[in-house]
Amino acid sequence: MVGELLESGTLVAFNVGPDGAAYLVLALSELDYREEQPGRASFAKIYPRKSQRYRVVALAGADRSLDLTTGEEKFNIHEIQPIGKEILLLCVRSAYRAQDDFDLNGRVYSQEGRFVRGMLLGDGVETIQATASGEIWASYFDEGIFGNYGWKDPVGASGLVAWNASGEEVYQFDAGQISDCYALNVASERDVWCYYYVDFPLIHLRERRLDGFWKTPICGSRAFAVGGGHALLAGDYEDRRILHLLRLDPDIASLIADIRVVDGDKPVDFERVVGRGEFLYLLASDRLYKIGIDEVCEIVEGKR
Repeated sequence: MVGELLESGTLVAFNVGPDGAAYLVLALSELDYREEQPGRASFAKIYPRKSQRYRVVALAGADRSLDLTTGEEKFNIHEIQPIGKEILLLCVRSAYRAQDDFDLNGRVYSQEGRFVRGMLLGDGVETIQATASGEIWASYFDEGIFGNYGWKDPVGASGLVAWNASGEEVYQFDAGQISDCYALNVASERDVWCYYYVDFPLIHLRERRLDGFWKTPICGSRAFAVGGGHALLAGDYEDRRILHLLRLDPDIASLIADIRVVDGDKPVDFERVVGRGEFLYLLASDRLYKIGIDEVCEIVEGKR
């Protein structure tokens, strides 16, 4: 099913909702995502030359629980989350021009594909995850924290912000200095985890208050699962397709095993990965894999 879906457009977003359903966003026309400057770096484009139509699909196991096509959307889209019965599409960049003139980069749609409203979620968003009640957690990379695109007082300066479904800020991270929030896991309404640069600690917030802090030996992971006193981190600076199983001892996370995911006898060359609660969701070229910490622990223990 995944392979057939990916043939219908260009994948621009992959994420997992609070119910464990996987959400894919496919652009149906040619992409115009980057602005190239001769002899200089390229930059993400907020607006494509022509408005884009997107296909949004939700997969709950083998079932397709949602399949909609948007109208003409003026923003480039990079992220997705369900918020209640609505769908939030996000452009991760937002430009500030004046106090009352900035990009509303959160694009809320009905399940029929009708645009409902825009909201500001700030520039430099790394990823978003929503709770079942529709609270939106957004993590930010360095430009969203320190400022770019005209933002001198960035919305994401704390590195992690929570919003309600109407786009009103309800929380800013205050348990440490985030320079780049690499990974986020909104495990439940109460429990939110994050992992960030510079020192790459694993942080547990319960009811928006610091409940746990672990130093980790892994640098550069982009997603993680957590549960049962363990964490499963996806990738590092050297190899983005290796998994690291950690035991969460008091104040420190100890490496138990490095793991390669295989399908039969072939390594799984996953392109995107999301952590939600105790599971990692790996998207390969034509398949979606769901890997639980309990399953990994059983395999590792069985080899000892």
